[in-house]
Amino acid sequence: MHKRILAILLAIFLLFAFAGCGDKSQEEPYEEVPAVHIVDDPGLRNTILYLEDDNGYIVPVMKQIPWVEGIGAAAVSQLIANPDTDAEMEYLGLKPILSEGTELSLSIKEGVATLKLSENAIAADNAVDELKKVMAVVNTLAEFQSIDSVLIKQEGCSEELPQGTVISQPFPPFDLNVITTLSQEDQENASRLMLYFPSESGSIIVPVTTYVGGQADPYAAMHELIKGPGEAGLKSLFPKGTTLLNVDVDEDGVASVDFSKEFKAISEDAQQERALIRCVMLTLMQFDNVEEVRILVEGEEYTGAAQAAMAYPDYVNVME
Repeated sequence: MHKRILAILLAIFLLFAFAGCGDKSQEEPYEEVPAVHIVDDPGLRNTILYLEDDNGYIVPVMKQIPWVEGIGAAAVSQLIANPDTDAEMEYLGLKPILSEGTELSLSIKEGVATLKLSENAIAADNAVDELKKVMAVVNTLAEFQSIDSVLIKQEGCSEELPQGTVISQPFPPFDLNVITTLSQEDQENASRLMLYFPSESGSIIVPVTTYVGGQADPYAAMHELIKGPGEAGLKSLFPKGTTLLNVDVDEDGVASVDFSKEFKAISEDAQQERALIRCVMLTLMQFDNVEEVRILVEGEEYTGAAQAAMAYPDYVNVME
């Protein structure tokens, strides 16, 4: 377990008071989730699921699922362990979130989704892993425009899950994979950044939340990306010795990021080149003033084998 992530998750966990297990609640009125990310096939919907990778990071993955009434519940159903389909997740180094055989129902009212789960649906060995599973479920539902927060109700538990995660109040979406040396108090005075790194296996890209002093801008983001994740299970693909020379965003929203000559070494491996460019683009495109990305080396346009990959990726990860 990554020590810093453990500390962050436990800090979140301790914000909640402990309670007990027991009663059930009234069913909330159902409100259909509106359609977003429609694909060409009207029977399918591009849906963002949040799953756990082999190193314990929570990652977003786009999967096309059948368009059905109650699409929110259908999305959460994709998180249930299923021997018939889990091989697809395993190939990417991902694990399901909910226990095999889980039953669920979903209702939405005034932006709050109430998710009812059968007994032992969220089963974990410890408090940190339990909270990660809650994060995955909440963030999966929060991808829907009509959902602002998620109230989890698991059969047999009234206010807390077996490992102590309090579920008496709705959860807003969680920041993913927080890696920082800052205290909670210092974080409140720092700027939040999202960085993207390949997993150790290289099969997926992992979003990481970090905090920096001063303003969170494209230059700061690229500086932090080059520094690398500093955590197990993630890696940086920047060639050794690569430095950041400049980042400029013009009035048309084109971000030109200029690296030192060492960057060119990445062109020797087309697969890693594509992954690195994807991480650069995802990291830069989090800023509202960035619409397009140009990569330069010593002031000259970079024209490596992955030039065709410079189009903005619609999704962080895709499950076929």
